[in-house]
Amino acid sequence: MLYVLRDDNNQVCAVSNNPLSNEWEQAEMDDESLKLFLQNNPEISTDIMESSDADFIRVLEDVIDLLIDKQIIQFTEFPDVVQAKLLSRRRYRESLRSKADTTRLLEDGDNTIF
Repeated sequence: MLYVLRDDNNQVCAVSNNPLSNEWEQAEMDDESLKLFLQNNPEISTDIMESSDADFIRVLEDVIDLLIDKQIIQFTEFPDVVQAKLLSRRRYRESLRSKADTTRLLEDGDNTIF
């Protein structure tokens, strides 16, 4: 979702992924003023698309994992280069998840439960 700041003529004058104050409002991508702002500021439009692409890649990874888990496709059916990329991203995501996981009650290898 995008947030916009409008000028006195109700035209979009700034765009953000988050509201930066109470003056910012949510805008739909079909908002004509937003479209005009993005056309006049292609670098911002490119940033928005890149952010959207990153979110979409995550969705595709989840779909691939789901299809593999349900045994609709086999991981080994992907070309080697695709397998390597999927494994690399999976390892990276796991490392991020384990670093951010503060809910662990036991350290790795500690099986003691009182």
